[in-house]
Amino acid sequence: MQSEKKPTSKRIDEVDVRIILRELERWQSGVLVGELTWSVLEKLSGFSRQALHARPEIKAAYQAAKISLRGGLAKTRIEAVANNETLQAELDRLKGQLAIYEEREIKWRARWQRIAYHLRVKGFQVSHIDRPIPGGVKGGTARDADNILKPFDKEIPPTE
Repeated sequence: MQSEKKPTSKRIDEVDVRIILRELERWQSGVLVGELTWSVLEKLSGFSRQALHARPEIKAAYQAAKISLRGGLAKTRIEAVANNETLQAELDRLKGQLAIYEEREIKWRARWQRIAYHLRVKGFQVSHIDRPIPGGVKGGTARDADNILKPFDKEIPPTE
């Protein structure tokens, strides 16, 4: 776009129209922000308001850009792009975290299968061991449970 040209008597040709429309699209999409007036467009294009206003496509694009700027659509689009980038980063982080938990689950499943196997070898059935504590029997405190489960909180050993 031409900068700070004074209006001339040159007629607007199709190339000028395309350049002006492209500039107005930038205003409408939020690439350019700030106040859009015919005066600003006159300075940017080098054509008078009357010449710009006489072209229906320029007039329509100008009105669309004004509506977009007034309604906050341009700002919303910029914010949406920034928000999308933030959400994509969060999604990537969560996918990484999920992969870690899925790997841990696989290791825990393998460990519990080993424990169940060795219980059966010793003559126990997992269904007999993994039962509710009978009523009236004290189940132990949270501290007791922590002490019992502490060996299971260590790094899961590799399978042999």
